[in-house]
Amino acid sequence: MSWQLQRRLKKWLTDETGTIIKDWGGKIPIALVYPNRYFLGMSNLGFQTVYHRLNQMPNVVCERVFLPESEDMTAARSGTGPLSVESQRPLADFRIVAFSVGFENDYANLVHLLQLGKLSLYSSRRRQHEPLVVAGGVATFLNPEPIAPFIDVFLLGEAENLLEEFTAAWQEAQDENASREEQLVHIARRVSGAYVPSLFRVENDSEGQLISFEPLTDIPAKIPVRTAAIEAEGPTVSTIVTPHTEFANTVLVEIGRGCGRGCRFCAAGFVYRPVRHQQGEKVVQAALDSSPAGRKIGLLSSAVSDHPDIDAICLQLRQTGARLSVSSLRADSVTPAMLEALRESGLRTVAIAPEAGSERLRQAINKNLTEEQILNAVTAVVGSGILNLRLYFMIGLPTETEEDIEAIIQLVKRVKHEQLVIGRGQKRLGTVTLSVSSFVPKPFTPFQWVPFSDLSILKRRIKKLRRGLGAVANVRVHADVPRWAYTQALLARGDRRLAPLLATVAEENGNWSKSLKMVNVNPEFYVSREREREELFPWDFIVHGVNKDYLWHEYQQALAGATTEPCEPEVCERCGVC
Repeated sequence: MSWQLQRRLKKWLTDETGTIIKDWGGKIPIALVYPNRYFLGMSNLGFQTVYHRLNQMPNVVCERVFLPESEDMTAARSGTGPLSVESQRPLADFRIVAFSVGFENDYANLVHLLQLGKLSLYSSRRRQHEPLVVAGGVATFLNPEPIAPFIDVFLLGEAENLLEEFTAAWQEAQDENASREEQLVHIARRVSGAYVPSLFRVENDSEGQLISFEPLTDIPAKIPVRTAAIEAEGPTVSTIVTPHTEFANTVLVEIGRGCGRGCRFCAAGFVYRPVRHQQGEKVVQAALDSSPAGRKIGLLSSAVSDHPDIDAICLQLRQTGARLSVSSLRADSVTPAMLEALRESGLRTVAIAPEAGSERLRQAINKNLTEEQILNAVTAVVGSGILNLRLYFMIGLPTETEEDIEAIIQLVKRVKHEQLVIGRGQKRLGTVTLSVSSFVPKPFTPFQWVPFSDLSILKRRIKKLRRGLGAVANVRVHADVPRWAYTQALLARGDRRLAPLLATVAEENGNWSKSLKMVNVNPEFYVSREREREELFPWDFIVHGVNKDYLWHEYQQALAGATTEPCEPEVCERCGVC
């Protein structure tokens, strides 16, 4: 066992508050694995929620496992592999190894962790005594197929109801001394939302396109994604607080789930339908119950400023001395009361997401913001005393032209002008930071049919942004690496044939270029190909409730530059969810 790795884990434990330590006697030991570093995993409220809910079960002991830090990797390879934080046990000591996967680019890390833990890599090769390997998280209920050969069971959907049903079904199979295959069949039949890849036959035609996806036994052919009644459950709050995260020493509180705006690029706006808001009073009470006076509280939602009680939430929390933070604000729903609460909390930067520079392109992606609304939001933010702005943009969007890139430059210059005018009046000047990402088409969105943009075009447009804004004082341009977006596009719409590639990437320490040369996979088939309307997708067996015909209609609306009104669950039935 690596003493270096043990020391790091014990240091994390010492610095945490809220850690749950349970005795193993008579309980189901579950390793909850985040396929990335501790810093990122502990910043993820979904991961923390699953940890808390599993440990609430009297018959379960759940411990966390993370991808070892770079300096610990050699020791992890030569020793027992990754260890749990709570008791420093290896993966093989647990009966269930459960991965929480929020991002496609972590798929290779998941495979690497199985290798480091010395578990059989493929589900088909796992023996009776080995842990059951489970996976969940939003990436898996968008498209689990690239990692399907490695996983015994996927739990598709929101964890609130799934976890107890799954552990009960697993225990029933244990009580019957069922074989591994019998366990999987029992879980697939017993748990709505459980997807067992080994129980499905996949067939492709000579061109490589999927033509059949059928169950091999008497189980559902379509898997429904489970949705939780979070309003009845009450707000989700981070269990563990630590300084070693993106949100250092911050209690995270989920104030809502989903978004009704219907931005056509955004998976969260479609797979978390209908939008659900927590009651403002419950949010305030949950935040206060989970944090001492004066602690920082992070309010989380796909659209924080769209919450109907956001002003009251901010005001009441500030009255208790809490310091507030938010991820980003919608430009057309920023309020003076919310900004005042954020300024008083010491927030120095507010993020706004125009996503596109021209109003034409914003309409095409259904980001219904006018330039006037964006500039009014800038005026409100800077006028409140929060001087620094972060603006989120995407490049490579469907129908994008060079004129749309120029429009980003001109919009940012106008934003900077507004910031300067107000800042000079306050005798303080702020910065504008652009975060530029390459658009990746995602399943269950209207853009699931479109190809990923050419890498050379993306690189050229990033250069154009840097040149166009390079001479503007106090404007910074941060752009992602298009090659990584290409990899994400490959995994987002891939299928089981990518599994050997992921295994090779893990063996080659993340070297994608080398791995692609070693494995017989054509990435362009997945990344750069426009899909036909009737094509059967690898993820079509998953049921979110949104009609595929509706998504196609929204795609055609995008091409026509037409907008769609926000989702109103009480009166609207157009997408099929309500």
